[in-house]
Amino acid sequence: MRILLVWQSSVFVMLSLVPNSAVCQPHPPTPIAFASDVSGNWEIYLTDTTGKRPVNLTNNRAADYYPTWAPDSTRIAFFSRRDGNHEIYVMEVDGTNQRRLTHHPATDKAPAWSPDGTRLAFTSNRKGHFDIYLLHLNNGEVEHLTENPFEDEAPAWSPDGKTLVFHSKRKLNWDIYVVDVNSRVEQRLTHQPLMDTYPAWSPDGQQIAYASMQAGAVLADFDLYIMDAVDGGNKKALTDTPTDEAVPAWAPDGDTIAFQFEKEGRWVIHLMRADGSERHELINNGAWAAQPKWSNSRSDALPVVPSALQIQQWGEIRAQ
Repeated sequence: MRILLVWQSSVFVMLSLVPNSAVCQPHPPTPIAFASDVSGNWEIYLTDTTGKRPVNLTNNRAADYYPTWAPDSTRIAFFSRRDGNHEIYVMEVDGTNQRRLTHHPATDKAPAWSPDGTRLAFTSNRKGHFDIYLLHLNNGEVEHLTENPFEDEAPAWSPDGKTLVFHSKRKLNWDIYVVDVNSRVEQRLTHQPLMDTYPAWSPDGQQIAYASMQAGAVLADFDLYIMDAVDGGNKKALTDTPTDEAVPAWAPDGDTIAFQFEKEGRWVIHLMRADGSERHELINNGAWAAQPKWSNSRSDALPVVPSALQIQQWGEIRAQ
């Protein structure tokens, strides 16, 4: 899958910041968490849409990936290898109180926080292949949601919390599926011969953005598409470039999408309007940047105390 799914094998991505831009700028500025190995190790960082200097939240020698915000933006979940294998962890938004949530010898990864804040969906190979699981945060109970002999990965919640969208290789090709969390009824949304991956639900619940490698394209690369969430209809390309775009994430207002863009053999982070217009670069420092995720709060609403965090100039970090 080229470098699109590299986070699944613990090999990841780096970054930098572009000067402030009014283009595609949500008002007020909105925090974005992302993963980077700019310090030589994968960590979770915090910036915002104005391009503020990133703050290292995890500051741990092990690899930390794939942030997901609690609905109230007070905590961030992620997965980490700090205890010898991939497990799900959570921390306060200022990086304090980091603690482990799953305890299993299998790989637990790619958490997604439910809209009501009570559950984390995640991917695990506890049964020998990757399925979607639910972690109930009130008691630690783990619920096995999907089960098939191939791979189900990268879950994302619908805004009403009733459905999960994910990509699966169950037909020997990566496609987008949805599953009703209560009935477990599944529906396939994409049916083209090449890969469709990394779905993300729009805040109004009407559309799903995803990365697609189209058979009819001149170059077999991933571009970003949107489709109707109800049945996968009205598919429309948002990007058309000779390199990959992937892992889209909708801003809380639904007007902007953050995503990874392949540039010179690495990932950087771009922003664009939800119709594909007004695209610009947010993070790029000659390293890799991956998995942008939006907070539901304004930047000035975050309880971030700079003195309690590892804040460094990017040049200083890269020189270490």
